[in-house]
Amino acid sequence: MNTLLIPPFFTMSMPRLLGLIALIGGLAGALLSNPVQAIDKWDYKLDLDYGMRYDQLSWNIAGNLAGTGPNVISELKWSDVGFHQTRLGFRFIGDDRWYVKGYTSNSWGFTGSTQDSDYNDDNRTSEFSRSTADADRSSAEDFSIAIGQQIRIDERIGITPLVGFSNHRQHFTMTNGQQTVCDASGTPNSCGGGLGPIAGLNSSFKTHWRGPWLGLDLRMKTAKRWTTYAELEYHYSYYDAKAHWNLRSDLLSQGQTARGQGTHMGLGLSYALSTPNSFFNIGFKQSRYATRAGTHNFYLANGTVASQRLNNVDWSSSMITIGITSQY
Repeated sequence: MNTLLIPPFFTMSMPRLLGLIALIGGLAGALLSNPVQAIDKWDYKLDLDYGMRYDQLSWNIAGNLAGTGPNVISELKWSDVGFHQTRLGFRFIGDDRWYVKGYTSNSWGFTGSTQDSDYNDDNRTSEFSRSTADADRSSAEDFSIAIGQQIRIDERIGITPLVGFSNHRQHFTMTNGQQTVCDASGTPNSCGGGLGPIAGLNSSFKTHWRGPWLGLDLRMKTAKRWTTYAELEYHYSYYDAKAHWNLRSDLLSQGQTARGQGTHMGLGLSYALSTPNSFFNIGFKQSRYATRAGTHNFYLANGTVASQRLNNVDWSSSMITIGITSQY
């Protein structure tokens, strides 16, 4: 999967992105500050979707907390981790104005790979160890909820500023390992296991991203039975992760903490079926998150804790979905 095909939204400059968020926040604040009135009528819409999803995750750490010795000592990448995803979503619309939406989803991996590289010198030089493994047993869970007030441009177009909260977990796995680089003469660190299969590898890395977000939903009737929809979100995220390397007897576990931000974009079409209050949907969604520098802790078997600088974590996810909406 070509991760270079990122929409312009994800490469937006920081001043422009902050301007967008300020605009969304101003609209949401103005709308939600209006006096609350009783809602006479609610429309309930339930979505059931299936998606084919691909995730990329990478992180790297320095040799110490100062970010030196070297500036990148270890780097892990999970590439093209494919998931089958089921998603249950809802939209509650009150008096054609108030808008509450959310979803929960579960994903099961079926393909993917990972690479683990270790270096002795700065800027990813003097690589003394590299291994690869399968990641096809990975899984993921996602949840989001938001509230806003719909602005009706006319009978065809509705725009909704939103304030929400999301929670995302991934469980990335490493099995069927292969050692592809092993420098036994490396200094100060060396590799002693030799090349070839890594017997018994069954390691895992669990991530957790959660935090508030601001966004916009746009829905526009483009033909008699067709509706086009788009969603745009900016997320502030608290990140932590836990790693378990099953072949490292000197390590009980590892942990990471950092803060970051993310963006989400969705585009799709909805077609009104002949069955009353039923719709067929097809869509594309893409998310991208990144952290600032944080901390990586090694919880050693002797009871001590060693800490190193977590330089950054990057996670991206792309998905094509199909589904059905029922309106009540």
